Amino acid sequence: MTSEEPALSLECVTVELGGKRILDNINAKVMAGEVFGIIGPNGSGKTTLLKCVSRTISPISGRISIRGKPIDAYSDRDFSIEVSAMLPHWPSGFSIDAYEIVLMGCRNRTKGIWWEGGEELSVVDGVLRQLNATNLIHRDFDTLSSGEQRKILIAKSLAQRTGIVLLDEPVAYLDLKHKLEVMEVMRDLASSGHTVVMSLHELELASKYCDHLLALDSGNVKFFGTPREVVTVDLLREVYGVQAYVRWDEACNFATIIPRSSKDRRGG
Repeated sequence: MTSEEPALSLECVTVELGGKRILDNINAKVMAGEVFGIIGPNGSGKTTLLKCVSRTISPISGRISIRGKPIDAYSDRDFSIEVSAMLPHWPSGFSIDAYEIVLMGCRNRTKGIWWEGGEELSVVDGVLRQLNATNLIHRDFDTLSSGEQRKILIAKSLAQRTGIVLLDEPVAYLDLKHKLEVMEVMRDLASSGHTVVMSLHELELASKYCDHLLALDSGNVKFFGTPREVVTVDLLREVYGVQAYVRWDEACNFATIIPRSSKDRRGG
């Protein structure tokens, strides 16, 4: 499901932090109904880009728009209805049930101080079932593993019921089964018209589940396009500094990355 107006657009976005340029002249358009992946090595600017879109930090120049409207033109409440963000940092050291954290995602659509009505409880139960996380609801958040905590924070973002969902490394620390569950949920969201923007280190999963990929290196866009156009030997060599083969499974539309051995490089 797409429209002519991008759900999210970035125009010449530049960020400096502590006197260092972190992002330099980033341009991108993301359509509704799309899973958009941001890839690149550690320190390339992926999280900073998501923080810009979520209004956590501000660029020194450039423009970020939601459906043609600059993000700084939204009130806090209206923005929380448009955009949710899973940037996996949650204060520790106090006791709170995982269920209560997910329920907090519903606050953006309530006008009073209470957000625990029947509709909200139904939404929370639904997203927890989607993510196969109902077994975690009565656990203290601090006692969960890093992967389990990520699932709960993803569920909180989904409970906001926003048109755009931002996720910073949503499948980090998850085992293979749960990685696939999360990525399938994101594809289902996109199929229903939502826009999903996520940073990923898992290039093979990105190749299968993302519609477009933006590859960053040292704050610059190095590659942009469909997974077939981006996940290439050139990407691995130029962005990741890795010598490897890329093989596509035509039936599953899935890239397999095979490291080259020293014997391969000698031509033996």
